[in-house]
Amino acid sequence: MSALALFLIAQISAGAIVARVKENEAKTRDLQAVARLEILAGGETRTRVFDFSLLRAEDTVSYRARVLLREPAEMKGTEFLIHAERGARNQQWAYFPDLDLVREIAGKNEDDPFLGSDITYADLAGGAHLDDLHHRLVGEETVANEPCYVMEGVPKHRVAYGKLRGFIRKKDFMVIKADFFDHGGELLKEARLEDVRDLGGVLLAHRIEVSRPKEDGSTVLTFSEVRVNQGLGPDAFTRDSLEKR
Repeated sequence: MSALALFLIAQISAGAIVARVKENEAKTRDLQAVARLEILAGGETRTRVFDFSLLRAEDTVSYRARVLLREPAEMKGTEFLIHAERGARNQQWAYFPDLDLVREIAGKNEDDPFLGSDITYADLAGGAHLDDLHHRLVGEETVANEPCYVMEGVPKHRVAYGKLRGFIRKKDFMVIKADFFDHGGELLKEARLEDVRDLGGVLLAHRIEVSRPKEDGSTVLTFSEVRVNQGLGPDAFTRDSLEKR
């Protein structure tokens, strides 16, 4: 078989895999959950608990995320709103109850750590959309005893990451591990997506652990009281909704 034929087969396979992953994503139109964020650093653990809501707008391939903090007590009532648009910088706002003030978070800060964790504001709103990446199938690997396809994606637009690598479970095309590289090709962090549950046909990881190979620490995000596709509307994800709360 010629090198060209092998190349074409790889591209077709990559396209088919991405299509199946997108099909899984599209099943989640909206999501609500209680999220627990445990940030391990310097031998200490900081905990954040918040209500998390997500809305996916299929026609525009955009996401809306909303976070309302429950814990710690001194941050209770603080709220964040994130708008993620395909091919564009995210927009973010924060509501501070002590000041009764809504403030826009500068666009460049979307790649900053969320609440001091290893998760960024952009990650929280879904990260880089699949359509914003150039994909290729680079091999196969076993992760947590699960055979996986290994896909690499290079962003079409300038973002914090230079490359992403996804480990996609063969049996259901669920991403169960992701590696994030800088623009020099060095591994920045890795995420393991565990405790995957089937919520009426929607596959959702209920535990995500993010670690950085060069740092002593990690972030664990867990979800409980999860509800999907309850018919959330866009009115709950506007700046006005923060100001009128």
